Amino acid sequence: MSGKLEIFKKMASNKVMHYLFSRYATYFIQFVNSLFIAVFLGPYYLGIWGFINLVIQYLAQINLGITYSVNAIASVHKNKEWYVSKVIGTSITMLLVLSLFVIFFFFANQFFGINIGDKYHFSTYAPLVCIIAVLAYFNGLFVNIFRIYGKLLEVIVNQSIVAVSMLGIIFVFKGEHLLWALVIVNSIAVFLSFLFFLFRTPVKLIPSFNWRLAKTIQIKGWHLFVYNTSFYLIMLSTRSFVSGFYSVSQFGFFTFSFSLSNAILMFLQSISFLIFPKLLNRFANTSNERIIEILELVRNAYITLSHALVHFAILLFPLFLLLFPKYQSATDAFRIISLTVVLYTNSFGYQGLLIARGKEKKLGFIAFGALCLNVLIATILSVYLKVPYTLVILSTLFTYFVYVYTLGVYGRKELFLTTTFFSIIDDIFPMRLFIPFFTSLCFIIFSVPNISFVIPLVLFFWLNRKKLLEIKKVMQNVIGDPNVIDI
Repeated sequence: MSGKLEIFKKMASNKVMHYLFSRYATYFIQFVNSLFIAVFLGPYYLGIWGFINLVIQYLAQINLGITYSVNAIASVHKNKEWYVSKVIGTSITMLLVLSLFVIFFFFANQFFGINIGDKYHFSTYAPLVCIIAVLAYFNGLFVNIFRIYGKLLEVIVNQSIVAVSMLGIIFVFKGEHLLWALVIVNSIAVFLSFLFFLFRTPVKLIPSFNWRLAKTIQIKGWHLFVYNTSFYLIMLSTRSFVSGFYSVSQFGFFTFSFSLSNAILMFLQSISFLIFPKLLNRFANTSNERIIEILELVRNAYITLSHALVHFAILLFPLFLLLFPKYQSATDAFRIISLTVVLYTNSFGYQGLLIARGKEKKLGFIAFGALCLNVLIATILSVYLKVPYTLVILSTLFTYFVYVYTLGVYGRKELFLTTTFFSIIDDIFPMRLFIPFFTSLCFIIFSVPNISFVIPLVLFFWLNRKKLLEIKKVMQNVIGDPNVIDI
């Protein structure tokens, strides 16, 4: 009994656990929000809400890599406070200039008749979307600054305020009124988060400009921008094809499926969010032998847990839909999107390694090539073959596999490991993960009965029983020792 009490005491005093608990609570709220938003909006207005979010996410990626660059530079040089302060001041000025271009874009859309998203009536919501997009640039920069300095409370507030605010309105409005309320509440929430960052800053957040630093930020940031933007545009482009070539309601079903699939992996993303700056620091200042050990530890834990969650979700989803019968036709879309999203986790660790080794340019080429491949396949599937909207995501599934494999090649080369085809496959997609994954994919394509999905789940647990026991030990270490992933 005393042993369990000791564990609870350690958890209570561990700020990493505080952060993770807050994230799980927020993700639960987001999950509840997504369900009731889907119910109270209906497929049509959910399609419009999905398109609004699509535009916001596109704009979030067009940040020229400034926030990515600051994160990478400050993570490696965080002990040089004077240098980091100058980097932050210059980056703020650069974001101000970028914001002016975004404002002009929305002005042109509104007054020059560009009519982006005409069937979604986007121009009606464009002014508020512009506010959200601009503030998101600065909030994204602040999040990276605050987590580097270990100030997690402010990060928690930023990541929770939108979800909590939305929870307060989803039971008040319905249909188009709820749609308006969601956009307004989002704009207010990001503004309040912006103010909170300003009042709680650990360093001076004063715009300044140093041409030499701006050049350093942009050179490093450009390659990170190409990499991050190209990578995130892979999924965004697929969603864009569905939004453009299928009906608003079908895009609503796709949005519902994507939101739930993404929610499955959110709690693991909170862990990767915490350890990423530390991984960059370790990869930049540690021997290859130690890096290989770290990679094996974090990859095994992160990837295995991700696949376990997805197989559970695929099996239980039909039961879940009993509460939401109007979205019954989204079952196959949810299953394929879930397998697609989890496939990306197989690359975990190798991106950080290449960034820490200054290989951002190489990462950018890999991600841009993957984006082009995805657009090509999605065009063939949606425009020429006119497949059902549920199958357009297959373009991204195949693209992610190519992307993960390529990262495995360059990552292993960086560590002077063998790069034969089978050694890479065994690393990025071992049989213990591939067999249940491929079984689920075949079951979806051939429309087997729902109960059949218990087979890949059982296969997964049998093939990964030893790894799961190792992960249990890792989790106990995190609870007992905050310094394992504490920043």
